[in-house]
Amino acid sequence: MNINQIQYALTVARYKNFSKAAESLFLSQPALSLQIKKLEQELGFSLFSRKAQGVTITPEGEKFFQDAQAVEFAWNQMLQNAAVFRGESRRHLRIAVSTRIYSNDLFDDVVDFFDNHPEIEATFVTEAGADSFAALQNSTVDVALDRIPPIQLLPDYHKFFSCELVSEQQCFLVSPNSKMFTNESLSFSNLQGISFVTGLENSMEDRTLKQFCKEYGIKLGKIYRSDGISTVMDLVRSGKGITLGPISFASHFGVRAIPVEPVTYESLNFICLKERATAPEITLLKNHLIMACSRFV
Repeated sequence: MNINQIQYALTVARYKNFSKAAESLFLSQPALSLQIKKLEQELGFSLFSRKAQGVTITPEGEKFFQDAQAVEFAWNQMLQNAAVFRGESRRHLRIAVSTRIYSNDLFDDVVDFFDNHPEIEATFVTEAGADSFAALQNSTVDVALDRIPPIQLLPDYHKFFSCELVSEQQCFLVSPNSKMFTNESLSFSNLQGISFVTGLENSMEDRTLKQFCKEYGIKLGKIYRSDGISTVMDLVRSGKGITLGPISFASHFGVRAIPVEPVTYESLNFICLKERATAPEITLLKNHLIMACSRFV
């Protein structure tokens, strides 16, 4: 048994899925499965019950992972102490935080990570409408906690690593007092001539909206734009227009959510450049958030 096998097993336990765990570890699924099999043979018991829809942790595995997390923590602490002894400078992470972090009550979980890792400093970037992907590429931020826009709007998508934290149903957000929409769901074809609220011109939100309009052949009515989510939601609540967003925005901002038809899901993702994905501080934060988001499963 070695530390790599322990970390591999913990990653599978966090994702409860071999494919997603392998992608996160930059391993092939057969290579990961082989390492887990070797570990289970050495332990003398199974850690996981394999099923078509994923994996579940065995009772023996639950006890193993309690001990394994302590080993992982001690290993990371040892690496951090070694860095201090080598005189390495304090590490720093710049994180682009989208509104979905707040609407899913995850910001405290992000802060908890830094409370537990005083050797890593944090800067939070929260500008609404900012292009997180451009910021990642020009090193303005190290990590983005955001959604993935339509892939056709990201020509350099292959440069990014991402893993899903929370999956949410996509909705049209409307005024809670709106008499216009009595439907239990809405399709994009229903938006013909409707006023819409979105981000600034050429922002990712604006480009995404234009992509949808082109794809579904619709022409919107009046368009209100803002770089601030509070202003966007004020306009929606006052009935000036509707916008597109996750279902968690409804209760967070006091608006009504009408599911998109056909049913569509969009994810809040942990995103960084592939070349930075194995940096220790980024890996630690990713694993911390995956565990925090397991409560949504």
